[in-house]
Amino acid sequence: MKKIGMVLVGAAVCGCLLTGCTTTPSPEERVIPEVAYTVNEALAGTVDANAEQFYSKNVQRVESPLKDKVIYWLGSSVTYGQNAGGESMAEFLAAKTGCICKKDAVSGTTIFDDNKTENTGVKSYTRRLMNSTVFDKTEKVDAFICQISTNDAWGDRKQNWGEIAPDDKLYLEDFDVKTTMGGIESIIAYVTDTWQCPIYFYSGAYFGDKKGESPRENGNPSGTDYGELIGKVKEIAAKWKKADVDVQVIDLFNDTAFNAAVSDAYYSWATHDPIHPYRAGYLTWWMPYFEQFLLVALDLY
Repeated sequence: MKKIGMVLVGAAVCGCLLTGCTTTPSPEERVIPEVAYTVNEALAGTVDANAEQFYSKNVQRVESPLKDKVIYWLGSSVTYGQNAGGESMAEFLAAKTGCICKKDAVSGTTIFDDNKTENTGVKSYTRRLMNSTVFDKTEKVDAFICQISTNDAWGDRKQNWGEIAPDDKLYLEDFDVKTTMGGIESIIAYVTDTWQCPIYFYSGAYFGDKKGESPRENGNPSGTDYGELIGKVKEIAAKWKKADVDVQVIDLFNDTAFNAAVSDAYYSWATHDPIHPYRAGYLTWWMPYFEQFLLVALDLY
């Protein structure tokens, strides 16, 4: 996949313009444009970042190659939109492009399975995936997107990470879902067997280890621990790629250009904390990145 370029633009909120092409040129002719963010720095601090003007219902629809593409989202609070009225980049992407986004996202959940019931403890990604009433096992799915949960790096949960299975272990029964690594590989195996579609794991934006004045710092989980977890997911993706499975990591955490696309002032306004965006953060900053990524990854230019 070609590298995605980034640029900050000061367009009006919800005035999103399609950055892709209406025709499909040959690979030699193809020029992939930079991400067209709709960040407007003048808005920072002037209006509520969850105001109605940022609702998905007010997003302008455009003609897009993503129209009618089916995208499944699995995750926890960031995918759900915990501090954004239950809206995340999934809803904004669907509103803008006409793609069909279905998400199974529950705040506070982990990739590893703690073997507790929904009402007494964490309900894992794997248990929800395999028993989902949201996802249709018979549907043609174009992309499956899974959040790399910060909850797995919270507190002492690193002890649940486990180990990446050897390269010859590629079947669902090979993996221990009580561990984070086993859970990730189980998700890949299950999605591959069920939908035979590309699988994209995504991280949150960068945050550090709560040592100074920057709003982009977080004590628990620390940026160091979360960054380490992202690295482990990349190792898993590399393993499965060797088996010709289309697994990629959307690494917002380490993407310098993505994180530089908003000032600290805008970041403080558009996010509830270093992990959870408000509606304005999802709409103007996160969603354009996912739109661009999918257009490129699904070869829709």
